[in-house]
Amino acid sequence: MPELRQNIITGDWVVIAPERAKRPHDFVIPKGIKVGHREDCPFCVESEKYKQNVLVHHDFGEHIYAMENKYPAFAKNLENIELRSFYPENGFYRAKPSIGDHEIIVIKEHELSLPTFTLAIMNEMFEAIRERYLYFKKKGKSICIVPIYNHGAESGASIDHPHAQIFASDVIFNSVGREINGADRYYGINGACVYCDIIKHESEQKIRVVYENDLFIAINFFASRFPFETWIMPKRHESQFELTSKKSMEQFSRAVVAVEAMLNQTLDNPPLNFYIHTLPTIHENSETYHWHLEINPRVSYYGGFELGTDIIINVMAPEEAAHYLKSKK
Repeated sequence: MPELRQNIITGDWVVIAPERAKRPHDFVIPKGIKVGHREDCPFCVESEKYKQNVLVHHDFGEHIYAMENKYPAFAKNLENIELRSFYPENGFYRAKPSIGDHEIIVIKEHELSLPTFTLAIMNEMFEAIRERYLYFKKKGKSICIVPIYNHGAESGASIDHPHAQIFASDVIFNSVGREINGADRYYGINGACVYCDIIKHESEQKIRVVYENDLFIAINFFASRFPFETWIMPKRHESQFELTSKKSMEQFSRAVVAVEAMLNQTLDNPPLNFYIHTLPTIHENSETYHWHLEINPRVSYYGGFELGTDIIINVMAPEEAAHYLKSKK
């Protein structure tokens, strides 16, 4: 059973999940992605491993299905485990069971990769993510849900078959909590949503905007942590990803496809992570928070200064990154 442990100094949570890596060689930096052939791929629908899989499957149409993660970071509470915090080592530290959900959203076509997703596949993937999000929300046991996609070995992907993941937990994830606190603070001072103000400012300046359609805008974030870090946000104030309409989802998917194409052409299929930050399920709505997707190409790494200070050195200005991306449109 994975376990949540709280940093006694900062209050941040970490997940201790030894089930996900049991052997020393699992910690060696990967030189490539595991599983390259259909017959060995646990995600291919015609493979023996898939047919023998005891996990529950959910089909979402022509291209997508979902399955439970065999080694979850947030496990289902099947044993009626007490969910309250406990205080090990004579009450000095705080921990709790890492309960929730952890599912995989799988694209059925083995040979595809993120840069080759059609608009239809990208949209079907996000619609499936939204459907599973609503399912977790309805269950009422998870308060923070974050969908992610890892592309390439350097991003943390261990299987090359294309797939996204959804993590659902009964704690608010550290980064989402910090964003909510910052957005609330900005609203208290300025009486406006900070994300809406960013969109207005970036639309006027047009320096860091790399793509936009009627409903969404993509920018290289002003205080980027990585070269080519790109945020995609709804132009209208929306705090909850799961309430996105089908029309808006298609426009969102179109924006993701466009930005991925630019990154692919500029950086030659870079490893990357993207994830969606949205309002925790315990809130009905928010005037201060704004859901968004963040894309981080893994073309640079943190050194001792970044790890020791939590201040990131980004070697490429977002204005320059935006210029390169727009030149590939």
